[in-house]
Amino acid sequence: MKNSKSADFVTTEKVRNHVPNDLAISIISKLPLKSLARFRCIRKSWSLLFENPHFMNMYRSNFASNNNFSYDDDSCLTLELKLSCYGFHGTLFSRYGERFEKKVKLDWPPLFQEDNRCINIMSSLVDEMLCLYTGILVPKTAFWNLSTKEFKVLPPSPVESQPSHYKFVFSFMGFGYDRVKDDHKVIRNATEWIQCTLEDTESKESIWELYSLRNNSWRKLDVDIPLGSITLGATVHTNGVCHWWDRDEDCLVSFDLSSEVFFKTPLPMHVDDNLYRESKDKRFMALNGSIAFITTYDVNYGIITSTIHISILGEYGVKESWTKLFIVNSLPSYVDLPIGAGNKGDIFFKTKCKELVRFDLNTKKTEKLPIDDLLHTFQILLYKKIFLFI
Repeated sequence: MKNSKSADFVTTEKVRNHVPNDLAISIISKLPLKSLARFRCIRKSWSLLFENPHFMNMYRSNFASNNNFSYDDDSCLTLELKLSCYGFHGTLFSRYGERFEKKVKLDWPPLFQEDNRCINIMSSLVDEMLCLYTGILVPKTAFWNLSTKEFKVLPPSPVESQPSHYKFVFSFMGFGYDRVKDDHKVIRNATEWIQCTLEDTESKESIWELYSLRNNSWRKLDVDIPLGSITLGATVHTNGVCHWWDRDEDCLVSFDLSSEVFFKTPLPMHVDDNLYRESKDKRFMALNGSIAFITTYDVNYGIITSTIHISILGEYGVKESWTKLFIVNSLPSYVDLPIGAGNKGDIFFKTKCKELVRFDLNTKKTEKLPIDDLLHTFQILLYKKIFLFI
């Protein structure tokens, strides 16, 4: 009887010898980056794929055209804030149509109808459900299903129930879906602050909390996750994993809602030539189900234009798995900063005149959209799965 390992090897060799190389390369070009890295170990020629211009063009096209993570229709939500003597008041609009040309005002759910000041939308829309919150000292948090109009106020956590809860500052880091337990979850941080002087404060205790919709309760997480310096727009959700940018350690922090494990991934290092000034913007966003790190540069070719570099993360915690897939040169002078990713390789930008522009990674064409009132717009949420930040 033949050794099973030897038989498997012979079978593998026969299959490999009968698969034309062009077909194998075509199949490989459709793989995720993490799988592609593993396949590069099989053949010496495959280990040089990232140096092959033909293969990279094929891979970029397949990546940008991946429809598995696209939103379902041409509509989006815009949260617009306007300042009054009582603070910033939020109004929510639904925009739809091929170019988002139609606009309808939406009524806030009960908790926010009486007080619509400083409303925030968490970093994703999951199963047509939004997570809304206001306040950092006495937070109000709720789930709102846009389809069924169901509304649920989240209960206070053990930290909020303490007599001294007002000493804590709450930072909402992510909202997403746990596929393993069929559960919607929210992760946030509560940091205790002590007043040292009238001008200065210092942090003392840092507590991480996780809310489970299935259990309708918060619980403390036994983890030491870096919080760092977080700004709105630095939080992203993809496939049950919440991400944020820790600017203190200059890394991406990723928290898996199912395993409750976190990863730290250093940012990709790029060598920029003398044409570039310092980058004017860096941010993470979800691009076709992957985490993308987008760097924007001002370039002076007689007139100042924008260039963006887009790197995709292949594996959490592995710095070397960042792969620079796209370099977009000489964007129109009116284009300012990227604000998010949409369907079939679309990248959305705001212009210097506070308009909205869509750039197609496949065709390299730029299209102005009839949303020209972004001056007061705080957040844009592509319905149903993609989130954009201004």
